[in-house]
Amino acid sequence: MGQFDDAYEFIHQFDDDKSQSDLNEDDKQIEIKKIYSKIDLRILTILSVIYFFQFLDKSLINYAGVMGIKDHLDRPSQFSDLGTILYVGYIICEPFVTIGFQKLPFGKLFGGSIVLWGVLVMLHTVCLNYSSLMAIRALLGAAESTAVTGVLICNGMWYSHKQQLSRFGIITCQVSTATFVGSLMSYGFQHVDSSQTSLDSWQIMFLLMGGITMIFGVCVLIVLPDNPMSCKFLNKQEKLLLLEHLKDNQTGVENKTFKYSQIKEYLLDKQTWLIHLLTIITMIPTGAINTFSVTIIGSLGFDSKQAALMQMPVGVSSFLAIIIPMYLIVYFKDKHRTLIFIGLLLIAIVGYFMLIFSKNKIANLFAVYFGNAGTCVITLIYSWNNRNTAGYTKRLARNCFTMICIAIGCLIGPQLFKTDLGRFLPAKIALLVISFVSIPLVALLGLVSRRENIKRDNLSDKQHQDFYGQFGTDYQYKDLTDIQNINFRYGY
Repeated sequence: MGQFDDAYEFIHQFDDDKSQSDLNEDDKQIEIKKIYSKIDLRILTILSVIYFFQFLDKSLINYAGVMGIKDHLDRPSQFSDLGTILYVGYIICEPFVTIGFQKLPFGKLFGGSIVLWGVLVMLHTVCLNYSSLMAIRALLGAAESTAVTGVLICNGMWYSHKQQLSRFGIITCQVSTATFVGSLMSYGFQHVDSSQTSLDSWQIMFLLMGGITMIFGVCVLIVLPDNPMSCKFLNKQEKLLLLEHLKDNQTGVENKTFKYSQIKEYLLDKQTWLIHLLTIITMIPTGAINTFSVTIIGSLGFDSKQAALMQMPVGVSSFLAIIIPMYLIVYFKDKHRTLIFIGLLLIAIVGYFMLIFSKNKIANLFAVYFGNAGTCVITLIYSWNNRNTAGYTKRLARNCFTMICIAIGCLIGPQLFKTDLGRFLPAKIALLVISFVSIPLVALLGLVSRRENIKRDNLSDKQHQDFYGQFGTDYQYKDLTDIQNINFRYGY
């Protein structure tokens, strides 16, 4: 036990049970559709709501920026620090979170962390100075560090590569839903007469959202299974059919044994450092836009209520910039990831050019929406990692350090806005340059993946025989890495 994937151990408990093989291929596909109707109803719904809350809860500071929270700071430039410190919590806790997800029951850890971050969102209400706000933001980042990592792990557990793309598109589109909800909440709470309450409007907003998140976390604790093998809504035969369906991923489902050999391979893999460098650079604009988009809109001449409403089209921008690339990748059968990635960057570049050179109020407003499209490359980075990494420990390590790189980029982003308050010209120029620099990195990562696939396509018959002699024909659930498995092909 432990050497192979947990799914391998589960399947081989039923070696003598041939009932699933009695089904012909058409009947299997019918059963698979029934199974996934159950999975989507439970797993996809839960993951979508988790992604919604993680984005909305950390973005509340964006709306609070025009709702009075800056009155509790010593100087306006400190608001950048509140956006930055959240990601310090991510960086510190992400390695521990990754180990926890491998060693502890997945659903219980995930649900417990959501309860904790809901409490921390509520506690923003009593933080009324710079030091206390910095502390609570760091703690929120630490608690929320489970969110995306957990969603990625769970998505990879339950869905095939093709299904992961479409489902992850649905999940990450909750960014747009969260933006709509956040904008409407900010607008609504700004109409609260603070003279009639003991709390300011931004405090009420944090208190309400934290309470809702905490209740949802309790539901996740109860409902979310730890893995497909232990879930209660599928019977034994459904589980076996599901695991047979997932074999083509060649990435496994779950393995509780930490493998140092996979960590060594991860560190020596040439794709590792390319994807991490790309992640840091492309996430700098994400950190900037997620913290300052409402402030930028306000600087164009809109009052605080109008700025909150004008944030709503940012949600439309996010929706289109997530769902269209995801379904294009599905349509092109997992091809042209590189070109689609570059396409999003080019849209952002157009937006940054407009922000720098245009003085038209409406043009600058649309420029913010275009620039926001570039932040959505984060979805392609997530899916690229899940698609191109096999070996459970290696995949956890790559996702872990990808999250750290995301945090580093998002940490840097708000700091660009500490000078030239109001116009923010140096920050806009920096975002433009960063987007240009990202393009050759994306192209290089795609080239490396393509060359590796060509090399594997040209392997000799003897090399294939040696592989099957060592690992057998049932290698898919033996927790092989993408480098060990010569039948693995990279998406690019």
